[in-house]
Amino acid sequence: MMANAIEARIEGVWKLKKYSRRFLDTGEVRSDMLPQAYILYTPGGFMMSITVEENRQPPAGEVLTDAERVRLFKSIISAYSGTYTVEGDTVIHDVEMSWNEAWTGTKQMRLFKVTGDELVIETTPRTAGTDTRLFINTLTWERTEAFPVLREA
Repeated sequence: MMANAIEARIEGVWKLKKYSRRFLDTGEVRSDMLPQAYILYTPGGFMMSITVEENRQPPAGEVLTDAERVRLFKSIISAYSGTYTVEGDTVIHDVEMSWNEAWTGTKQMRLFKVTGDELVIETTPRTAGTDTRLFINTLTWERTEAFPVLREA
């Protein structure tokens, strides 16, 4: 099927379907993780993303214990929102609010490619709180909702 104008754009709601992490020091690639994630890009330039570990366990009761709160917080990989701009094959997330306050007020650059209903995003080199080695994440998303193309009046 040939991609139409809507399918070729980043705007939409996307669900993560594949995830890999390549460590820069060794070239090792981990593809055994599949977090749960959605990312949203609106036609007006707003974005929102949430990524949590796979197989999260719900709390035992209606009121969370401190241990459950800590466990659930630690299982958030990322959650942030703000605006975005596209420059060629780079999408720039201008983070206005984040689960990690160190990201608030920053610009997060990502390489991306849209092919039909698939979006592939590659992060810039980074570390995780539990590992000091640099890595790049490659995230493959499936479009779950498209937005109509806005036309200037």
